[in-house]
This record gives sequence, C-alpha cells and structure tokens, in this order.
Amino acid sequence: MKKIINILLLTLCVHPSWAQFSANGSIEFTKVTSVKMNIQVEMGEEIEKNEYMKDYVKQLPKTKSVFYKMSFNKKQSHYFFDKDGPEKVPLWGGKDPASENIVVKNFSNNTITAQKEVYESNYIIQDSLPKYKWKILDEMRPIAGYNCRKAITTMDDSVVVVAYYTEQIMVSSGPESFGGLPGMILGLAIPRLYTTWFASKVNPGIEMGENEIKKIKKGKELSNEKLFKELQPKLKEWGKYGAAILWKIRV
Repeated sequence: MKKIINILLLTLCVHPSWAQFSANGSIEFTKVTSVKMNIQVEMGEEIEKNEYMKDYVKQLPKTKSVFYKMSFNKKQSHYFFDKDGPEKVPLWGGKDPASENIVVKNFSNNTITAQKEVYESNYIIQDSLPKYKWKILDEMRPIAGYNCRKAITTMDDSVVVVAYYTEQIMVSSGPESFGGLPGMILGLAIPRLYTTWFASKVNPGIEMGENEIKKIKKGKELSNEKLFKELQPKLKEWGKYGAAILWKIRV
C-alpha cells in the first residue's frame, strides 16, 4: 500500500508554488483500490477451496480507479461520484457497495447528509459531522499543486487513516466523510481497505454549477450507527470480506 501511495503522489503532483489560497472552488479526485490484493487477503482461504473463485481472481485487474468531484465553499462541500475508471472488473455479487456516494457536509450546522447504495438498497445517512482525532505530523508533500501536511487518525481505534491536507484551501473537508483538519484533504489512504484518494485537479475560486452537481435522491433515512446495526448481521457471515465491506460503507 505504501508503494501505491508513493506512485500516486508522483503521478498526480504538480509544483506547489502554482497553488492559490482559496475558500471556494472545485476538486477532482481519483480513488484507486488494489482489488486483487484486497480479495486475496480478505478471502484467501475461501479462494483456495473454490475453483470458481480462483478463476474470478485471475480475471481481476491489479487496481481499479473511480473518479469523484467536489464543489465547496465556506458553508458546505458537495462530494459525488463522477465515473468509473477504464479498468474492466467482472461483477461478483453486483456493484461495489457505496462506490457511487454523494456526500454533503454543512458547516453552518455541522451536519452530514450522504447517499449510499448498498446492494440495490438506497440509504440516506443524516448525522452530525464525524469528529476524528487527528495527529498532525511535520511531513509535507505536494499534491495537485498544493503543499500538504500529513495527519493520521483511526476509525473506531482500529482502522488507520492517513491524510494529506492543505491550509491553502481554507475549508475543512475532504473525500467521503473525512474532514476536521485545518484545511482541505487532498490525499487520503486507508491501508486496511487497500484504497487511496488523491486530488488530480483543483479549480480555486470556481465552484460547479447546480446543473453539474449530482443531487441526493430518495432513500431510507437513518444515522450511521443505525445503518451499521442494520448491515452488520447480514455481512457478519462473510467473515473478513464482510467486515471490509462494512468499513467501505462507513467511510
């Protein structure tokens, strides 16, 4: 996973002196998941016992990319699925859960509203903004033309999250539910999920038009805690793979 992060950083970085200070604009993110490694680690024993699963894993690409966009200002950020990457991933059990999320963070009342599709069920999460306990480090890296500082936190004291944020974008937000740092998160890695998110382009001062932003549809409304309680019994029998799916949904 560390190798994947370094490769992505080298690919997506632009000289940081080009960056501007801003409190509104739009960002394009690329999410990359090591799908083959993920399923081999989480379902290793099951794969060895099942010839169908062995053949399925052979068809998987090493990585899969998904593209997202975000429009933001001081009042809110609106993050949403844009399109899938070019990699061909054979479907197994349907679309990857929570891969086409829409996440709206309201900074005026500290709330988050998120649309997440999980196995053909559409959920609308309404909750307060998550409060992550970040440890801010001295390490700096350039991402998409911005100087970014490294920070680390954990989800439920078990899943490590590494973020790179910039104070040059004066909005405390980032991909999915993440935020709570003194600036915008432009890089994110969750080794437990073999997944990274990195900004590929930032448009400072240029917000997206209403017709460009995907809106939240109707669905079953509940909190993050209630969603977890509803899905946990259904995914528990899937072992490590089911636990990984729960984490994907929770981010």
